[in-house]
Amino acid sequence: MRVGRDGVVTRVLGCSVRFTLPLRLRAERHAFTLVETLVVVAIIGLLLAMLMPALSAVRRSAKAIVCSANLQTLLKDFHFFANGESEGGRGDSEQLGPGRFWINDFQDSVYHIDEFWDGGSAVTATLSSSDSPMLCPAGASRLTKRQGFPCGHQAIGPADDVSLAVNMRLYRAVFDAQGKKLLASPTATYLSARILDRPYVPLILDVDGKRAVASGVDPFYIAPPIPGVDDPYAAGRYWSPARRHNGKTIVGFLGGHVLNSEMPEKERWDWGYQGELGR
Repeated sequence: MRVGRDGVVTRVLGCSVRFTLPLRLRAERHAFTLVETLVVVAIIGLLLAMLMPALSAVRRSAKAIVCSANLQTLLKDFHFFANGESEGGRGDSEQLGPGRFWINDFQDSVYHIDEFWDGGSAVTATLSSSDSPMLCPAGASRLTKRQGFPCGHQAIGPADDVSLAVNMRLYRAVFDAQGKKLLASPTATYLSARILDRPYVPLILDVDGKRAVASGVDPFYIAPPIPGVDDPYAAGRYWSPARRHNGKTIVGFLGGHVLNSEMPEKERWDWGYQGELGR
């Protein structure tokens, strides 16, 4: 094999020349061409496009699992609260005497607002989805809470970003006034530990805060119309569930279990149960 001055490699076998090839051309044969590079990039892009929906589905499923776990935590907290066994007491509900309470005080206790304020001397504090079960991980990541107010838009905001709502029939019962169905005030509607004997009553569920606010109501309490029942809930103004988990709403029940449904208002659950009336 000889290398000539012109850069040509010549392989010699005996007296015959087998082949000749410039060194420069041999080096170029090991490099990617522009077309080959573009083909590789296109293949990688196609694979990523195929993979992203699967990764998104995994993330959505993971958030649904976390949300369900949050609801189970809240259901346990409610059982302690209803039985008068919660560490922080029952707030203003103590004035009702043993065995009775307002559902609004339970909301105050899990948000740590009003008489359950945990922010010290600060006027406001931040709730994040990483440390509060009241924020669904598939919803807004933060809320701001304010000292001195019970659960409502003055205490928690922005209202559009509220993730979870309590069954409104436990907050404002329906009563009959001379043949007309009206909503009782929150202070006239109370609960007792007897509610724990109704395991299929929905307690807490995903809420669409923006939709509730657009309807002119706070998103902290929602309830669906009941077929055939003509009452203030019939028009659907107080019904704004969120279907943020693959098109489904996650619902926690007094029995301690959590279910999900595309149309929770159509399920044969105990939506008709309401709080007791009187003081």
